[in-house]
Amino acid sequence: MRTFELKPEHLKLLQRTYIRWEDYEFGAPAVNCKRPYGNSYVYGDIAEILDIKPDDVDAFGYPAFSKAQESAMYQLHAETKDALQLILITQSFEPGVYVAENRNSWRRVA
Repeated sequence: MRTFELKPEHLKLLQRTYIRWEDYEFGAPAVNCKRPYGNSYVYGDIAEILDIKPDDVDAFGYPAFSKAQESAMYQLHAETKDALQLILITQSFEPGVYVAENRNSWRRVA
């Protein structure tokens, strides 16, 4: 059994996800993996969407996120895969704890 916590942060990221049509084989909607939130500076986009302030700035004046900030942002970004699957299956955008017996059986438990 799998457990996943759908957080408001996942919803905010998914709301800003850039979807395009991939015209390979039969074609399908897909997330732009280079610019999932519109720009190629993914940490910058995530920080803007989630209102995360950098710990510092680099020599050029650009945001310099700590390793801990980058790790937390990457984790939320990677979790959007499960968040999107869960949303599509449950047809719900309600944050909470969900469990699944298999990949297609998500249900909210808390």
